[in-house]
Amino acid sequence: MKTIAELNSRKAPIVRIDASLEPYRDKILFPAKLAKANEMLKTAKLPAKRQRD
Repeated sequence: MKTIAELNSRKAPIVRIDASLEPYRDKILFPAKLAKANEMLKTAKLPAKRQRD
């Protein structure tokens, strides 16, 4: 087991993925919301760049 100091000094977070979530990997859970989000992203524009004075 690593010490707390070693864990805190790491740049990447330590995450454990729950294996029970595996059946949902390739399943779209909310198709209506996904379609709406994709439609919004198609028409979204970035704000104009502001010139610094």
